[in-house]
Amino acid sequence: EGRLAKRDASVIVLSVILILGALIGTVIGEVIAVMAPGGIVEKIFSKGINPGLSPPVTLDLKVLSISFGFHVKVNLSSLLGIGLALFLYRKL
Repeated sequence: EGRLAKRDASVIVLSVILILGALIGTVIGEVIAVMAPGGIVEKIFSKGINPGLSPPVTLDLKVLSISFGFHVKVNLSSLLGIGLALFLYRKL
């Protein structure tokens, strides 16, 4: 039981670290894109794929309406941030 809880906690920690890595990578990529507008550097760091649910799925119960949707922006800088976060997680 303790081993399972420890594994669940490590999965949560890894997920949080990877999400933070993606966020930090994206912010750094956006800053780099702003510093080099209109060039190849901007295209490399700002272009990516955007998978998600568009438009959001809506469940209308007449009394209550629930919408569910998500959108993820994946680009080179976010992938680099995830890679760096994974590397640091493995070192800890």
